[in-house]
Amino acid sequence: MAEASYTLVFGGGILSGFEREQVMQRFGQLFRASAADVETIFGHPRVVLKRNLDRAAADAYMGRLRAIGMAVSLDTVHPPADAATAETAPSPVVRAAAVSQPGQLAEEESVVPASMAARPRAEAADQASASDAARQGREAASAFVAAPTPVADATDEPRELAFEFSGNGFEFFRIWIVNLLLSIVTLGIYSAWAKVRTQRYFYGNTRCAGASFEYLADPLNILKGRLIAFALLVLYLLADKFAPPLRAALALVFSLIFPWVMVRGLAFRNRNSAWRGVRFGFDGRFGEAYRVFALWPFVGVLSLGLLFPYAVYRQQQFVIENSRYGTESFHFEARPRGFYMIALVLTGVAVGGFLLTGFVGAVLPLLTPLAVVAVYLVIFVLSSVMFTNLRYNNAALGAHGLRADYRVGSYTMLMLTNMVGIGLTLGLFYPWAKVRSARYAARHIAFVADGDPGEFAAAQREEISALGGEIGEMFDVDLGL
Repeated sequence: MAEASYTLVFGGGILSGFEREQVMQRFGQLFRASAADVETIFGHPRVVLKRNLDRAAADAYMGRLRAIGMAVSLDTVHPPADAATAETAPSPVVRAAAVSQPGQLAEEESVVPASMAARPRAEAADQASASDAARQGREAASAFVAAPTPVADATDEPRELAFEFSGNGFEFFRIWIVNLLLSIVTLGIYSAWAKVRTQRYFYGNTRCAGASFEYLADPLNILKGRLIAFALLVLYLLADKFAPPLRAALALVFSLIFPWVMVRGLAFRNRNSAWRGVRFGFDGRFGEAYRVFALWPFVGVLSLGLLFPYAVYRQQQFVIENSRYGTESFHFEARPRGFYMIALVLTGVAVGGFLLTGFVGAVLPLLTPLAVVAVYLVIFVLSSVMFTNLRYNNAALGAHGLRADYRVGSYTMLMLTNMVGIGLTLGLFYPWAKVRSARYAARHIAFVADGDPGEFAAAQREEISALGGEIGEMFDVDLGL
């Protein structure tokens, strides 16, 4: 039986976390399409981008287009079109002007060629009959038809590589319970080693493209950071009890050093994380950190909250764009509007939840705590899903991309069952809840690789070696972030 062929279809939708104008701009830049062609494609309810694809090529195209935010899908054809017909049959492409004149067809190649980056070029006109031309014109007016062209090896096309998490709840429970008992017995000193064991378990059980992640931190550095944090806490508590004026001064000092703490914590975490033998890094500067973590939140307060979403946007931009893998920096292409949309949705839900809770309290007072928990759960789920999708879908590492498709329904069930399990077991279900959350994240976050990720990692190792390696920080401690 002949193998099925696939048709790549764009229904005009945009994936969650992306902005339509930005997706259109990316599409035009990626495929060198004119503004008129982009408007034509995004202006129709159903656009056929590519026909007669095998499964590997179809998945490659879907990975590239979803990485830039287009909600594409596949239609299966049984049986596939005859190969000889597919090679010789004309496939006209209608430009924006042809939409208003369906009988006239401009003959040129698809804006989505097999190489995923070739420029459209003119081809010979089809000598179809008048009736055939009219029929093809009507079809092309509602579908941007792609010419069947030879498909390159799928390994050369962007591939969506899912993360895999192989840990299980009972296995982590044994690590968790030992960590807890030893931390109690040692009055918290063992907590540094407990963190390293936990991080190494989750890093080691998370794989991408066949390689596991590594956590390389030294527990002694974590212990130093926690002792410093504990000393500052004791100093603050003593000031609160014996010298209230000093307490206010310490609170001001802590708020001023918070940006420094953020930079140090991010640098420590990234530098001790690795994949395929290449460490991550963080190059954020303290001056910029003070602006995004101190100045902008303060401006948000002065604006009565109107600039808080913009402050969050600047913070995420700072964190992502100052992170790197080896020598390759991450990029963040989101715009402030996405953060304002999240703030608007959460504000509406919070107001509605407050009104609902008041109504429930007036009618059935005993159900008021349940209503409060339900509203909190909805706000938490919405914020987590929208924020995660926004961050990952707009982050890129060189030519490679990231994709997240957290769903409100499935994530709600995950959080609800985790919460119920922890409550019914008095906390003993926590290891299973953490494992289930890690497995959910792995299933709903993917790495869109433009080429062989192994070669990319090897190139990063060579560049780092040429630069003489990374220089360690003098104050190399983890301050609990």
